Amino acid sequence: MPRHFSEKGFTLIEMLVIAPIVILAIGAFLTVIISMTGQVLSSRGSNALAYDVQDAMNRIEQDVKLSTTFLATNNVTLTASEQQGYDNLAANFTNVDSVKGPSLILNMLATTNNPISTTSSLVYLTDQPNACASAQLKDNTPMTFNIVYFIKDNTLWRRTIMPSNYANTGVRCAAPWQQPSCAPNYTSSFCKTNDIKLVQDVTANDFSIQYFTTAGDTIPNTDASSTSASIQDRSKALQSTPTANISLTAHTTVAGRAIERSASIRATRLDTNASTIATLTTPTTPVQPKVTSTTTAPANAVFTWNAVDGATGYNFRYNIDGDTSAWQTGLTNQNIRSFTVPAPYNGAVVNAEVVAVNSAGTSPVTTNSVTIPIWMPLFLGNNWVAYSTQFTIPAYTKTKAGMVVLKGMLKAGAGTIAILPAGYRPSERVLFENSSNQTFGRMDVQITGAIDMVTGSNAWTSLDGINFMPDGTNFTNIVSFSNGWVNFGAAHATAAYMKDTDGRVHLKGLVKSGTATSGTPIFNLPVGYRPAEYSHLVNVNSEVQSHISVVGTSGDVLAKGGSNGYLSLMGVYFPSGRATGTSCTTQWCALPLVNGWAHYAAPYSTPQFTKSADGMVHIKGLVAAGAAGVMANIPAGGYCPKEQLLLTAANASGWGRIDITPGSGSGCTIVSSVVSSTWTSFDSISYMGEW
Repeated sequence: MPRHFSEKGFTLIEMLVIAPIVILAIGAFLTVIISMTGQVLSSRGSNALAYDVQDAMNRIEQDVKLSTTFLATNNVTLTASEQQGYDNLAANFTNVDSVKGPSLILNMLATTNNPISTTSSLVYLTDQPNACASAQLKDNTPMTFNIVYFIKDNTLWRRTIMPSNYANTGVRCAAPWQQPSCAPNYTSSFCKTNDIKLVQDVTANDFSIQYFTTAGDTIPNTDASSTSASIQDRSKALQSTPTANISLTAHTTVAGRAIERSASIRATRLDTNASTIATLTTPTTPVQPKVTSTTTAPANAVFTWNAVDGATGYNFRYNIDGDTSAWQTGLTNQNIRSFTVPAPYNGAVVNAEVVAVNSAGTSPVTTNSVTIPIWMPLFLGNNWVAYSTQFTIPAYTKTKAGMVVLKGMLKAGAGTIAILPAGYRPSERVLFENSSNQTFGRMDVQITGAIDMVTGSNAWTSLDGINFMPDGTNFTNIVSFSNGWVNFGAAHATAAYMKDTDGRVHLKGLVKSGTATSGTPIFNLPVGYRPAEYSHLVNVNSEVQSHISVVGTSGDVLAKGGSNGYLSLMGVYFPSGRATGTSCTTQWCALPLVNGWAHYAAPYSTPQFTKSADGMVHIKGLVAAGAAGVMANIPAGGYCPKEQLLLTAANASGWGRIDITPGSGSGCTIVSSVVSSTWTSFDSISYMGEW
């Protein structure tokens, strides 16, 4: 018999039995592997989605905290060429839209570095209002831009919208760290980067934003996100909502499994009081400013105007009394909104023009005018007060011709009455005779502006009739004296003369030591500076009433007796050249005398009156033989004072007092108070004519 051997392996029958079992085992194994792989992929996708959602929430929270306000629409102007609009052209974003869904639109401050960096600072606009190198740069308007979170193509995006001229070095003081972004695949020379893709698989219904008036509110401000509200109404509501609650849900499918992840954050701006700051846009011509004006002592016109949006500066110019051939420039493109014009005299009309300026051009011109008051009140000291409203109220003025004029009836004080401001002070100490409690008085005006009563009574004393040319006036000094007279010196005025722009001659000075015998010459005035006739001018002589005379024909200035201890020369008169024209404002007009008063005789001055261009009325004439009471009538028409004046006049008896009393519409009257019928002089009477 053949020998049989055992062989390894399976028989066919065994294979037929084992194969199905192996296939089933492999299938079960593959099923387990696939299931495990799906779980891993699903878990990974879920984690990635959760991370994307949370990362988006973190970005939103950080931007909200750094924002200045929520916006209803972007406040940076969009252009098609920049491709930053919702449609990747120039379509504006809105915070609510029934089709596109909500957008979170934030107004942000541009910074020089990452805003969370300790080395970062704000980017300020140039010359708004200060220059970039100014120590007050932080007072300037900061540059702003927009950040928008929006849904498009089922994706949440973050876009940075920059103003079109953000890179212009002429409009900002530093380069902003932030850069404009556009949608991927959209290229422009303006955009420097792509929008940030935050989360995919997000629909318009998956992104929701609620706004709250305070951080602790639980009820949202519905006006801020109402689709039925206008952009203006939503903007107004958003201004008062510093807190937002943002919710986001994302859906996706991974390895056949549906995945959904949601997150919500509630964020509040760090500065809850911040309001929208204007963005840096392409400048347009500024609108017309609104100008107001007022006056301050002694003769200042103060003009102020509002801040015009977009203006980098203002131009200001002015003229006096409408003289358009003499405009004065005050400001040229300076970011200043007030200008003070020192008027040359009281009563001047100051006319001003203001325009707003920026790089686009200038606004329409705004004009404004203000009249400087004729009189400025004297601020009295040392218990001095006004005597009564019947007499002149203490005040001072400077006429168009530059003459300083005082007025006022005072009582109850002692020593210095008031201080005149700079520009209204003499260059040297000047002495005046005045009336005080029905007798002679002496008033001095110091170079400090102090008005001092040296001799007189505080029962009443008068400043009426005191006038002089202030410091800075060009006088001609007397260099040749007669009969032993010399300047007094010791800070008192030097003997001198000048003619003002209205043609009046002014004398000043304190002299001493000469021959005081009546009719003795002190010095001589040249032709052109002599009065028309022989004149008598009131003056102080060694603490008593006195007068000097000026001879029209010879120009001699004469002593008229008394002492030579000192003699004041203060006086004003018109030279002979005044007699021209047909009006009492250009020539001497006859003064109607009454009650027996008549011209004394030639060559002494004829009773007449005139009014100079600066408003001062001057009366002259040597009169005699009249009765007490009204001496003359002065017509209305600008030749009368508004209040009763109490003036000092020379007369045959020494000190004299003459009053000018406002009357009815027919004019005013010269009234004798203390006069002499032998002779009384009107030659020193001058005052401001006001009606």
